[in-house]
Amino acid sequence: MQRRDFLRTLLATTGGLAIAPSVLAACGSSSSSSGALVIGTPQNPVTLPSTGEAIADGLANEGGTMEILNWADYTNPEVIADFEKAFGVTIKQSIYDNEDAAIAKLRNGTLKPDLIIGMTDTALARLVAGDLIQPLNQTYIPNRNNLLAGLQNPYYDLGSQYTMAQFIYGNGIGFRSDRVDAAQVAAEGYDSIWNSTYKGKLAVIDSYRDTISLALLQAGVTDVNTSDADVLAAAQENLIRLREATSPKVDIVSYTEIPAGNRDIAYMWGGDALAMPFYLAEGTSADALGFWYPQDTITANDFFCIPKASATPVAAHQFINYLLDVEVAIKNQTYVGYQPALTEVTVEAMLSSGGIVESVADAVVTQERYEAGARLVSLEPEVDALWNDVWTTFTAG
Repeated sequence: MQRRDFLRTLLATTGGLAIAPSVLAACGSSSSSSGALVIGTPQNPVTLPSTGEAIADGLANEGGTMEILNWADYTNPEVIADFEKAFGVTIKQSIYDNEDAAIAKLRNGTLKPDLIIGMTDTALARLVAGDLIQPLNQTYIPNRNNLLAGLQNPYYDLGSQYTMAQFIYGNGIGFRSDRVDAAQVAAEGYDSIWNSTYKGKLAVIDSYRDTISLALLQAGVTDVNTSDADVLAAAQENLIRLREATSPKVDIVSYTEIPAGNRDIAYMWGGDALAMPFYLAEGTSADALGFWYPQDTITANDFFCIPKASATPVAAHQFINYLLDVEVAIKNQTYVGYQPALTEVTVEAMLSSGGIVESVADAVVTQERYEAGARLVSLEPEVDALWNDVWTTFTAG
């Protein structure tokens, strides 16, 4: 078999997506496509293919239980309780920590949520190709108008047919400023993560796209979606050098481990950095925390989407709309840390609400920063396999 055919067979037999021919092409706009996955980029935005109809206008809330598939600690329990009381539903949550595994479980029916929170455009092409999510009816989501202008019509889903943006963030370096010199981090930049001084006290993100991109950016390569095998091989060597120099932890809990004092420095999602002060021991000043925001970095947003098989699609739409209310979004941010992608949720608003502190405020993403950042986009299967090979080699050591 050719490599592309082998990869398709591998996906079909190991919990990946079997792609139907009815969704092979984008509808009316430029796209980068692997022959099955419709992939939008900032340079080539896409209108995603239709896989069904949105729910009708004016339907009643279904009531009962609504199951949400969510990241851990990603929605304020008080906000959930407020919504339950206001809309007469009970929310049950299932937690995921990996998009790929979650998609496989959605496909095989292990997970049957009514609403998905927090996936990104690196997963969207597979969700649509697998006929796993339904089009949104935006008449139920008037608070869509509160979103940043660019995210009301995102490049990966023109017209927001299937998705509604939630949080924005940029990647950078979080640290204990009472142990790590902030000026030195600013001077060394990404080289800080390769600094053997922090051996055993350092972490990187358990995300192959983010951490391989770190190795690219540290080496001066700004194409964080590269398909060049030689460039990826160099990134692999760079990650091996990182592993040997610092023995990094590879996880997504630096937002708790740095404030707990269990590690000194980490490459992390900026939204996690904003959450770090919530996890400081009593009596420890927030001044003990710091964050460096790189000039060249990844910016991203995640989104809400509703599974095709949702039993409560009206309530799911209502919850999306509820979380996009400015006051609700600020209340949610004070628990989650991540920055709502709303025009009125500014640095000043978050400082005033107590949702962030000055010592990590540099993790906040402005409209200008968001637009200037590099985007991780979905990769064609054969390219994705190259990236996964790099990741396997790095994490196996």
